[in-house]
Amino acid sequence: MLMLTKDDIRNLSPSAQEELKQLLFAKPTVDVTGLPDGLTADDFEDVVDLNADQMEDFMAGCSAETIAGLKIIAENGPVIHASQLDAAGIDNYGHFQGRVTKRTRTITGNRNAYLFTWDDWTQQPGGVGHYVVTPATFRSLRIYFKLD
Repeated sequence: MLMLTKDDIRNLSPSAQEELKQLLFAKPTVDVTGLPDGLTADDFEDVVDLNADQMEDFMAGCSAETIAGLKIIAENGPVIHASQLDAAGIDNYGHFQGRVTKRTRTITGNRNAYLFTWDDWTQQPGGVGHYVVTPATFRSLRIYFKLD
């Protein structure tokens, strides 16, 4: 076990501080097998992993409709076609996406954060594509909805 204080870290060179930050907070590479065509690991750069506690906080500030949409992802994900949200009464996908993104940024404190990524809908039949959450967030959704 290694313990560093804030002063210890401040005494490191800027490059050593950055290297330490990368080691401690590096996000694992996303497995892209099974993803919709065109999505790569780079599409997950700002997509966050929410743990079960964060998911509880996340849901506490969501509308019933948003929760119903996220349950669709929990039941059918981690990749869903956006049209599956219709079963939750969601037909304005952009509005759903915006509400989820705003809540994600509130919970994480990261103004660039997203809960999910999506493919290029302009290249999809009917102009509607997919939403994809990370495996960690998918597990947290399933825990929240008591599906596992």
